[in-house]
Amino acid sequence: MTTYQGYLLEHTQAHAQAAYWFTRLNSGEATAAELREFEDWRRDNPENERSYRYICYFCDASLDAPEHEIRRLLASSADKIIVLKPYHRVLLSALLLLALVLTVFFSWPERVLRQAHLVSGEQALEQRADGLVLLLGPDSALELREYEDRLNVQLLRGQLTLQLADQAQKSVTVFTSFAQARSNQAQFSAWLDNNQMKFTVMAGSIEVSSGTWWRRQTRVLIPGQHVFVDRWSGMKRVQPAPIALNKAD
Repeated sequence: MTTYQGYLLEHTQAHAQAAYWFTRLNSGEATAAELREFEDWRRDNPENERSYRYICYFCDASLDAPEHEIRRLLASSADKIIVLKPYHRVLLSALLLLALVLTVFFSWPERVLRQAHLVSGEQALEQRADGLVLLLGPDSALELREYEDRLNVQLLRGQLTLQLADQAQKSVTVFTSFAQARSNQAQFSAWLDNNQMKFTVMAGSIEVSSGTWWRRQTRVLIPGQHVFVDRWSGMKRVQPAPIALNKAD
């Protein structure tokens, strides 16, 4: 039986390792062998995957601040640093580090209302009471986590089609480790094949995003459009959905 101290140690080690991989993969110097080692580490323990995703989400939070406000704060900070004494700088750095540590350990993990793992041999259909319909394609798998204000669906392999209710109470996000699509009212599909993901919209609209927080790519797709996202080269150009051939022709 895992003790609380053992869990805390595993939790801390996973955060430290996730921070290392986040820094290394975004340095532009990671080798092919390191990329394979990272994938093995990510799949080795669910705690590793959660820690790495949390660091990505934490960095993405900086995007919520307006650019002009960030520039103003950076400019005022630069003026003040000139007059700060060395021990003041050390104290400020320690406070910032403490704030980061407290944020990580006290605001995460968030309470999960429902968690499920779905795997399909042929096809799997789930109809929820709130009107959301999930159709899992053949030989597909996903993990579902429901929170107070949203539903997160991690597509592990294969294809998933979602139809959101007209008056959805929660936003739905379908994601992998390198791409995600979010919507409040839409019908769309997500398809994952190794290092590439495809999103297609049939009704409504979705917001697709990928990349690190400082070079984030975001696109809004409307009905009839699709986009491919590659793990290494990023998001491709948004394309119109292929037109089905008329069998009478």
